[in-house]
Amino acid sequence: MKNTYRKIFAYILSTAILLSLIMALPTAKINVQAADNDKKACWISYYDIEEYLQDKSEAAFRKKVSDMYDNVAKYGMNTVIVHVRAMGDALYPSDYYPWSTYISTDRSNPGYDPLKIMIEIAHSKNLKFEAWINPYRLSRDTETTVSFMATPYYQMFLPYTIEYKGSSGQICLALDPARQETRDLIANGVKEIVSNYDVDGIHFDDYFYVSGMANQLSIASKKANVNLMVSQVYETIKSVNPNCTFGISPAGNLDNARAQGADIDTWLSSPGYIDYIMPQIYWTDIYVTDGAVKNMFTDRCSEWIKLNKRDIPIYVGIALYRVGTSSKTDLGWASSNANLAYQYAVARQLGYDGYALFRYQWLEKDIAVEELNNLKVY
Repeated sequence: MKNTYRKIFAYILSTAILLSLIMALPTAKINVQAADNDKKACWISYYDIEEYLQDKSEAAFRKKVSDMYDNVAKYGMNTVIVHVRAMGDALYPSDYYPWSTYISTDRSNPGYDPLKIMIEIAHSKNLKFEAWINPYRLSRDTETTVSFMATPYYQMFLPYTIEYKGSSGQICLALDPARQETRDLIANGVKEIVSNYDVDGIHFDDYFYVSGMANQLSIASKKANVNLMVSQVYETIKSVNPNCTFGISPAGNLDNARAQGADIDTWLSSPGYIDYIMPQIYWTDIYVTDGAVKNMFTDRCSEWIKLNKRDIPIYVGIALYRVGTSSKTDLGWASSNANLAYQYAVARQLGYDGYALFRYQWLEKDIAVEELNNLKVY
C-alpha cells in the first residue's frame, strides 16, 4: 500500500511539474516546436451524432456542426474523425448502405447531405476531416439488429452475414470477414466516399473479430481475412486519391488487438496496408494490477513504438471520457488534472506524432475543462 501511495504522489508531482513547465513556455516557442504532421484530433462518434445532430433541419444541422467544430478548434485541435458508417449504414446518400438511424431516426433521407456539409464546414475552419468507418459491424445489440433487419439490405447481405451473441448476450450482426463479397462491399463503400467527397482520410477503429463473432477461428485465420480486406481498401483508396490517408485505431492492448484479427505486426512492417496507426491507449501511469502499480500508459506506448518498423506516423488515442473519474484499478484519472497533457508529453517524447481524443461529448463537459486547457497549452 505504501508503494501505491508513493506512486500516486510521484505521479501527481510529475504532472504538477509538467504543468508548471507548460505554463512557463512562451506560445511562440510551442508553435515552432510543433511537427508538420502533428495531428491533434477529436473522434466524433455515432453517440455524439445521435446526441447533437439527429433529426435536425439543414439550418439547425449546419449551426450545430459549426459550433462543434469551434469547440474542437478552441482546444487547439486540427482534425475531426467523424463516424460516417457505424452499423452498416451511411451518413450520406449511398448506393451500398441504408441511411443511418443516428442521423435520421426512421432512416429517411433528411433532405440534405450531412457528410458534404460536415466536410465543407470543417475545411472552412481549417480542420482536416477523416471519415470513420466500422467495416464489419451491422448492429451492436438486439434493438439495432431488429432495426437493420427491417431494411432491404438485410436480405441483400444475408448470404455473407454472421449472426452472433455479443458479450452482453444481445443478438448482433456483422459482415463475414472470410467472404470476398464482404471485402468487395467494404471497398466499394470506401470508394464511394473517396470518389464523391473531399475527405482527407479514411479511418477504421478496433471492431474486427469481436467477442462471439467467430470464436472458433484461429487468430492466424482472423488476421489473414482482415488483411485481405485492409489491403484491398488501401489499394482502392490510393487508386482514387493517392493523397487520401488510410489509418487504423486498434485496441491499445497488443494481444487483444491481435486476437481480434488486427495484424498489427504486418501493418507496421510491410507496405500496402495503412498510412498511420493510432492505438487506443486508455490507461494512466497509476494502474493497479496483480497488487502492483504499473506505468500502463507509458509501457503500452513503448510497446507500440517498438512495432513500428516502417516508421510510419503513429498517433495515440487518449481517453478524454475518463478524465476526473474514479476507478479501483486506474487511479491516475482522479489523481491529477493534467493527465491528457502528461500523456501527450510522454507520447511525444517516445516518438508519437500526435493524438486523438475519445470523444467529442466531453468537450462540452465541465469536468474536462481543466484537462483540456492544460493539454491545449502544452
